Amino acid sequence: MIQETDKNVFRITISVSRDDEDYGASELQQLVSDSSVLKSIERNQYTTTYLVKTGMTKKKMSENIQQAVTDIAQLLQTKDFHNICGFTGQAGEVGLYQIDDSLFIMNEDSFQQVAAQQKLEADSYKSQKENVVMGIVGAFLGAILGGAVALVIARLGYVSYISGFVLGVCIVKGYELLGRKFTKKGALISVVFMLLAIVLVHQFDYAFEIVKQLGYDFTDAFALINEAALAGDVPENYFFNFFMLLGFTGIGAGVAISSAMSVQKTRGLVRKIA
Repeated sequence: MIQETDKNVFRITISVSRDDEDYGASELQQLVSDSSVLKSIERNQYTTTYLVKTGMTKKKMSENIQQAVTDIAQLLQTKDFHNICGFTGQAGEVGLYQIDDSLFIMNEDSFQQVAAQQKLEADSYKSQKENVVMGIVGAFLGAILGGAVALVIARLGYVSYISGFVLGVCIVKGYELLGRKFTKKGALISVVFMLLAIVLVHQFDYAFEIVKQLGYDFTDAFALINEAALAGDVPENYFFNFFMLLGFTGIGAGVAISSAMSVQKTRGLVRKIA
């Protein structure tokens, strides 16, 4: 199974064993040293995953993947490995299956058991009624937590994608956890809370700076920066920093919402691929 887990990052996963398991494990490990295109190995209970070395170009990356597949196939054929189920370790015929948004190597019996369980969970989730009021409470609590993280990062002098992503995840997950579902309505509500959180984080950041520079107490400093913003008499780079925060948060929040909606689309999806 070949997967691109990140941009230009490819992993090859196999589920194999030998009668002599210790010798088989050492052979799988040794392949990383013997191959010119394998970077590392990660072994779980019944699966082995190789990380392919990154190529500088798409052509080179493709060549590395092809060579990695060849190296792995030669090892498995010459060292008498056999296929096993990635779930149970049982030897025999296996296939590639999708469960929700993940891929697994397993036999048909394991797939049927997992598929039945996934269907029960998916049906249970779909039958739940979205609680918008509690979802709003969750989004509010998430905004407080994510906003606090974003404010700390801002006070350190950074405006980053990470702060936006954390803010987005906290709000989205807050809505989903208490609202019991995440729908398009939840996404819209989350966006509203994100915009409010961005404004407050920006104002709090400048208020703390006024406290630091001029010695005001926080309440007066917060009132001062709000009055200045409404009057248009703001410090240099005020709006530049605001739109930077808005842009980075938009990127991070977009990823968070897109990821949450993608999970909903694939929830309960079970199928055989190969």
